[in-house]
Amino acid sequence: MSTSTVDVRQERNRLLAALPLADYAALTPYITDVTLGHRQVLATRGQPLQAIYFPRGAVLSILVLMEDGQAVEGATIGQEGMLGLAAFLGDGTSIEDAVCQVAGQSGCIDVPRFQAASEPSGPLHGVLHRYALALMGQMSRTAGCNRVHPIEERLARWLLMTHDRVGADTFFITHEFVAAMLGVRRPSVTIAAGILQRAGLIDYRRGNLRILDRARLEEAACEDYRLTSEIYGSLLGVGEGAAPLG
Repeated sequence: MSTSTVDVRQERNRLLAALPLADYAALTPYITDVTLGHRQVLATRGQPLQAIYFPRGAVLSILVLMEDGQAVEGATIGQEGMLGLAAFLGDGTSIEDAVCQVAGQSGCIDVPRFQAASEPSGPLHGVLHRYALALMGQMSRTAGCNRVHPIEERLARWLLMTHDRVGADTFFITHEFVAAMLGVRRPSVTIAAGILQRAGLIDYRRGNLRILDRARLEEAACEDYRLTSEIYGSLLGVGEGAAPLG
């Protein structure tokens, strides 16, 4: 890991970029650049957080684990946010499991430094409060979406959210992993992805997924993509009208 020297004007993580220049400059020396791997475990429920992550291209998933071992995604975290709110709102013990969904870059800061920066007088305090509300809104919409919407619409929503956070048209993902995130069987994802591919919206080959027609993919998604984007837009100033962010 190397010390980050990125300028706030070039900062990919939107929470960090939202900080006043002086606050950002004071925090930057404690943020390191890390590369997160696909399925890397970043937090374990009931265990102390080992680090705080501000994605800069990597995409993270908060998982809801069932007693039978099955898991479903509760929320997606990318360049709009951070992983580690338990160190801001609680004692630093994670109440969730989290893994890296799409490999990529992230800023990383140790827990004590983060807690100092997020105190009421610290630079992160206000923006973290707004982000916590936005993340709660995303989780509520995701729960409702997983309950009532067909798999094709849910898959389109999930791909759009991942596309927003990766910041690239192509990313690596497997049908097996998507099935786990959506809480469905793998054949269901294969069928749904085939429908989107035959319609010319995506291309999928050997784990590499490419978004071909963003506008039509948005039309194919359920309303939860748009509504989640509006939540982030109203609370953080990102979303529709800026770079899309569902």
